Amino acid sequence: MEQFLKQWFTEYEKGEGVEAKSLSAQTQSEWSSLLEKAKQGKLNDWQRTPPGRMSLILLMGPVAHLLADTDVHALHAKARELCLKGVDMGFDTQLDPVQRRCFYDPLFYSTIAEDRQLLIRLLEGMQSQVEPPEKPVWSNWYAQASSLNA
Repeated sequence: MEQFLKQWFTEYEKGEGVEAKSLSAQTQSEWSSLLEKAKQGKLNDWQRTPPGRMSLILLMGPVAHLLADTDVHALHAKARELCLKGVDMGFDTQLDPVQRRCFYDPLFYSTIAEDRQLLIRLLEGMQSQVEPPEKPVWSNWYAQASSLNA
């Protein structure tokens, strides 16, 4: 899990998001293997911790999309469920702001109005916790999320 998160955030923090074309063949292969294990339920114990749950959300959401997995829609639904239950358990509040943004990914891409409203409330709640160097990034996320509700 730690290796996956390190790879993810190394790519994510480059500022362009994570794109398949920027990943090495080895990284794509490793992520594909992890995704397969997640689909088989072999990583279910990861959901017991905030970083583990975030890893599963990333695998079943953005990674499944990046790797063009055939089960992408069903996996997105599972990522959404992991996110919502994680929020209910307060797992998101135990992560730093960038990690929280990734934790909320299923809400950001959801077509369900309630999910988007929850995302806005969660981002508004984060505002007071975001340090000045991260404020522009937070403001961008908030603006993007708000535009989804418009």
